[in-house]
Amino acid sequence: MKQTITTEKVLRAYKILSTAKYSKLADGDKVKVWKIARKMEPFATKFDNDTKDAAEKLKPYEAFSDDLVKAQEYERVKGVGCDMTAEEYQKFIVAFKSYNELVGKAIKEFADKEVELEFDELSEDAFGKLLCSNDWSYEEEVRHIDKIIVEQ
Repeated sequence: MKQTITTEKVLRAYKILSTAKYSKLADGDKVKVWKIARKMEPFATKFDNDTKDAAEKLKPYEAFSDDLVKAQEYERVKGVGCDMTAEEYQKFIVAFKSYNELVGKAIKEFADKEVELEFDELSEDAFGKLLCSNDWSYEEEVRHIDKIIVEQ
């Protein structure tokens, strides 16, 4: 079946399916799940690469990475014997929050982008066996993937 879904939904489903165990599935269903995950992988890889690129290119200043390491050390030792003063730390935290917002805005367009996927969906029975193979409960993160990969 061919369907159009957002990249964000593909990413969530891929994260689950890429680490799934298939032990209780019939052989044909194992192949289906594997193929579904493979169809999703290029979108997940591209989004990951775009996110890393945005995170690198949108740094507010050249020494930002160095200051991040100092700030993490400051937090770890609670400022005691650290190369960063409390004032520098507070200034960095403001810059870091602004940076995170900027990166989030930059990649939101990619996350919201609709993509087309075509694959053979699973039966409800096979989906249940996939849940059992992984000791997942339906209430966990997996509850949304049934709408993507299960026959409707």
